Amino acid sequence: MHKISAFNINKEKLFFSGNNFFLIGVFFLPTALPISALFFIVSLIISFYKKNNFSLKDKWNYPFYISIGLIIFSCINILFINKSEFLMDYDYSLIWLNLFNWIPFVILFCGLQSYLATNIQRIKFAKFFVSGTIPVLFSFISQKFFNWYGPYETFYGLIIWFQKPILANYPNAGLFSNPNYAGMWLALVLPFSIYLFQQSRNYSKSKIITFLISILITYSIFLTFSRNAFLGILITLFILFGFRKLFYSLIIFLSMLLLDSFVTPLKNLLLPINSLSLSIVDKFMQFNFFSAPRIEIWKSALSRIYERPLWGWGPSTFEQLHIKNNNTLEIPKRFVEANHSHNMPLELAHNFGIPLALILVFTIIFLFIFSCKKIYFEYVDTGINRVNKTWFASSLIVLSSHLTDITYYDGKISILISILFAGLRCIINEKSIK
Repeated sequence: MHKISAFNINKEKLFFSGNNFFLIGVFFLPTALPISALFFIVSLIISFYKKNNFSLKDKWNYPFYISIGLIIFSCINILFINKSEFLMDYDYSLIWLNLFNWIPFVILFCGLQSYLATNIQRIKFAKFFVSGTIPVLFSFISQKFFNWYGPYETFYGLIIWFQKPILANYPNAGLFSNPNYAGMWLALVLPFSIYLFQQSRNYSKSKIITFLISILITYSIFLTFSRNAFLGILITLFILFGFRKLFYSLIIFLSMLLLDSFVTPLKNLLLPINSLSLSIVDKFMQFNFFSAPRIEIWKSALSRIYERPLWGWGPSTFEQLHIKNNNTLEIPKRFVEANHSHNMPLELAHNFGIPLALILVFTIIFLFIFSCKKIYFEYVDTGINRVNKTWFASSLIVLSSHLTDITYYDGKISILISILFAGLRCIINEKSIK
């Protein structure tokens, strides 16, 4: 009995270490992806050792197992069984390489649930997530106000802070390579920073710090000029505060824009907010559903899905087919340059076929439905449940944004999405508090 007890204690210590490795990986995720990945790998190994995360007893794992099989067979099909003449000059090694955009999602989704199973664990994640975003905010401030331009590289180019030079009225991206990636990261962390602000004691240092972080995140979102990130602000306010406070926030926002017209010193500070707002209004007034660039890209993707509905064209092939073979394949009336389909369901169907797309899309939809039911109908509306609402808000931003863009292809964001969806699965699995 003594030996068994000692073994259990050592196992618990090992799991505690794995949880710490996971949190450190979260902290370094936005700023140093290779370092973060090492910590995640160690935490995954410990997680798989302690628990059978790939158990067949968990029915939520079934669609992901099937998806992996379909993805691999789709690649085998396009490489060996049913090659396409339009990809004869394509580097097929890229197809195998881009499998790493998809298969790690399943591994992370299953393996990281051990570290998100309880409210306490999810609250710890929120603290490390927000803390790790502080350097991102620093990169925005230094880029915007001090003209600190990169790129800054270390570890032989494995870690890069891009800090691209910016032109007048041009989006900022901070250390990210793309403003949309930066905007998405900030939009996903915003609900958690507001949550930590709400949970802090009044007039405490943490209250002031989390308030400033939330303000800086919101301001940096406007610097990115990302409309999906701006939508993320609205989703956050609606989920965390309700419709009434969302309405009041919009009134304050419009008042700031009016104030910008009359108070000269504020012009510089509010310029990105004003520019984005004018851009949104202008695009709304001039929007033509049948000629919008996104619609043209979606039509192009649909034309290729029609050609190969069952097994798709393989990962990373959209750019090759869309750009280099646009005169050969039947595509829309005008050409719009794009590296991907800007819609996740279409991207999945284009790459791996309609069956795979349906399986994953419906699985994610059910994940949201069951977690929503758990949060809003089975839990008491207390402080314990607030972190779950925060989690749901951030995950909903992922879902909505990937209908018009695919920021998943950034490694940092794809890992973060895996963590968020794993957290939803843990919320569903948790006992209700009535």
